[in-house]
Amino acid sequence: MTKTKSSLVGAREANKLSVIFAEITEYEKEAKKLCVKTAKAYYNAGNILCGIIKRWKDSDKRLSAKSVAELTGYPEQRITLALKIFKHFENNPEALNSLALRDALKLIAPPPPAGEEGYNRIDLGGDPGQLQFDFGKIFELPATGNLSLKNYRTVGDRLSDIFVVHRTDDNMLTSKRIVRFFEDVPKNDELLHAYKTMSQITQAAVEDYLAALEQEEAQG
Repeated sequence: MTKTKSSLVGAREANKLSVIFAEITEYEKEAKKLCVKTAKAYYNAGNILCGIIKRWKDSDKRLSAKSVAELTGYPEQRITLALKIFKHFENNPEALNSLALRDALKLIAPPPPAGEEGYNRIDLGGDPGQLQFDFGKIFELPATGNLSLKNYRTVGDRLSDIFVVHRTDDNMLTSKRIVRFFEDVPKNDELLHAYKTMSQITQAAVEDYLAALEQEEAQG
């Protein structure tokens, strides 16, 4: 005979569970707020660090995360994470506000210690717009704009190119360039802002298309 709810949980236990789960709900809300605030702080730090890197682009010295850490005096792991978050959300920083708790936690989780697989795969040489990421790590972050995406991601770190990365059913990764702007990236600040906006809107449109594609694939 199946036990009913009333016979399974006594009144005292039910009251305690009700209080505990209510507390958990509030803690989760606060945890999300803190994680999102931390992610935004990393984003802001990454923005400043990219400016530092840009000032070095015309010099002969090639900057690594380690050398940036030595120059600034801040931990190398935090510099790596700040740059990673900034480059991921550079074209759509508003997406940080929509992060779920799980995604926010993944986003701010520190990278593995130096020497472990996957650490410090960011190439800091040249213009910060040319930073490269290991596609195998891209699915540890939520999509740039359309947060419903599961097996697709867009990469728009180079303003003139937008790539699509697809994770197949057998966990293999494929990538292709889906958009390429043949207009040169302007140096004028006002034009550059407009160019970035164009890239951001295009990347968001690509992700909306991918979300529709993913939904159709799931139904098939």
